[in-house]
Amino acid sequence: MKYRAEDRTRLIPHTIDGITEMVPEDYTVHVPVPPHDWDRIILTAATAATAAILTASVVWSTSSVGALLGRSVESAIAYGAASVFDLVWIVCMAVEWLNRYNPRGAVLPRRAGHIALVIAMAAVCTNGWLTGGVAPGIIGAAVSALAKGTWTIVMKHTAKPLDPLTQGWVDRQMSEAGGRLALGSVRRQVARADGQYAAQIAALTPDGPDTDNGQPDTVSGTVRAAVRAALTTMPGAAPDEIVRQLAHAGIHTDEDTVRRLSGQQDSTSGKVLRLTATAGPSIADTIRTQVSAGVSDPVAVLAQVRTVHGSDVRADTVLRTLRRISRTA
Repeated sequence: MKYRAEDRTRLIPHTIDGITEMVPEDYTVHVPVPPHDWDRIILTAATAATAAILTASVVWSTSSVGALLGRSVESAIAYGAASVFDLVWIVCMAVEWLNRYNPRGAVLPRRAGHIALVIAMAAVCTNGWLTGGVAPGIIGAAVSALAKGTWTIVMKHTAKPLDPLTQGWVDRQMSEAGGRLALGSVRRQVARADGQYAAQIAALTPDGPDTDNGQPDTVSGTVRAAVRAALTTMPGAAPDEIVRQLAHAGIHTDEDTVRRLSGQQDSTSGKVLRLTATAGPSIADTIRTQVSAGVSDPVAVLAQVRTVHGSDVRADTVLRTLRRISRTA
């Protein structure tokens, strides 16, 4: 067994005048050298040679077919189209390689690659026959066949066949993975469609209920819920007391809003005596009531929800909740 020397560094204690410090020390170790992996070396060389052969085949085929097509079209167009002939079967072989553990999926690219190869060989052979005779045409066409054959041999060596049980296990795993990918794509499409639908509903729905003075109700849901909670926990409190209490919690409102939400519009009264209703229902409860009453139109449901809970209720939230409740109703 062969060894190679490696220089390494380690920390060792070193004492001077009674003071010990950890200082670095260089040292050399001999480690065994693994033998050459000739299988890997040969496979790498074969793969590199295959890539070179494919490149030469594409150049040769493009040059030959381009000269043939150049008889009737511009040279730039002719050689651009000529490059397609070999690239098609090369792409087909690449897809076949990607399906090496999916035999059924590899059938189509394999057959398409064979057809594309025959067409490319026929084009090269035709050019050779027109310029130098049958023999140069056949020999020139064999270049593409040799390139594809070399790649097929290397690919068959690398892609090991699976036994039926293992193949079945792989198929199940790939099917489940494909299902998860498809589900993710479908969910993105549904979310995008829901967003567009919610935007349309919001555009068709009134901004919100009007107050007694004819002005739109612009009170946010947070303020509305906070005022109702304060009125429930502080019965008989004055509006200014509720405003101050909410301000401590970072929620800013005014006395008129407190009176309006409590149902007491008389600003001369010093106290808010009661709520017009007990703690209101949730959005889901309101939607459930509408569904029970036979109302299923999203626009109508959204309008009612905003009447009860405020104009800031999101349309997409109502849409999702309505769909969920409708499924279970």
